[in-house]
Amino acid sequence: MNRKTFKWVSDLVTSNPGQTTTRLKSAMGCTVIERYQSGLIQNNKLIFTALDKTALRRKIIQEFNLDPFNTDQLPASRIEVAKHHNNEKLAKNPVSYDHILLNCPNKTLKLNNQAIQLQTESIPNAGMMCLSSGITRIDHDAIVVVENLAIMQLCSAFTLPAPCQNALWIYRGDHKTGAKIDACHDLLKRFGNNKAVIVFSDMDPKGLEIALTIPYASYWLGPEPSTWNNCFNSNYASRSGYDKQGDTMVSLLKRCDTGFLAEPFRDLILRMKNERSSYRQEHSYAHNVRLSLFPIKQEISKLI
Repeated sequence: MNRKTFKWVSDLVTSNPGQTTTRLKSAMGCTVIERYQSGLIQNNKLIFTALDKTALRRKIIQEFNLDPFNTDQLPASRIEVAKHHNNEKLAKNPVSYDHILLNCPNKTLKLNNQAIQLQTESIPNAGMMCLSSGITRIDHDAIVVVENLAIMQLCSAFTLPAPCQNALWIYRGDHKTGAKIDACHDLLKRFGNNKAVIVFSDMDPKGLEIALTIPYASYWLGPEPSTWNNCFNSNYASRSGYDKQGDTMVSLLKRCDTGFLAEPFRDLILRMKNERSSYRQEHSYAHNVRLSLFPIKQEISKLI
């Protein structure tokens, strides 16, 4: 039994419960008949009488302590599934689905009416992993969303524009670590509307695309224009990385034609196209590249 099978059974037992139901033969239906010994296969059809549905419903209740007639899906979290079944992995969400990684350059998180100290001298760290759903208040004026995990532990080591220095830094997340992209987006959707949301990403097509897809993002943090020539033409620039992101570049160029983008952000996209080169966050740090804030969209209030 998995989540899809539970849903299939729920749909079956709630559909005309007092009548016989005939369905096309399917692997899932055959599995249900074989495992729970309710229903039959005849002429390439699955047949469930009213008594079959009642028996099936009773067996599911015995196994899960959940009535498929009243519950159409297994719980999403492993803890909730564990209350009903010995296999907690039947849950929809992975164990880390709500996890986010946070940091702050001034070493203090201001969350839920509390000041939480980070980055002690004895143990340098990448921040604090916590549950997005557990955050009910953010007392930072700005939120910086970071693309690359290695940058999170360096937030206090960069020379940053003033609005970023006391900002809440959030790791965007990925499929490999405990921090999840959906959890980051959920937090931004709940609190980003009245914050200055800044995206700190690679200076490459994918990085700029991330800036355009982050909820409420209004600014991009990256190398200031006077450094672009050195970045794009240095020995540390990534030309192969740019070439692999051709489809993303095409999408960005279409955005440029809409008039939706602010001039500095559009200029960066066009410069990247002409240089056919990109530059990563880690190199910005390693080579002490000066950073600036760039408005992403037209007609947004000035932050600096």
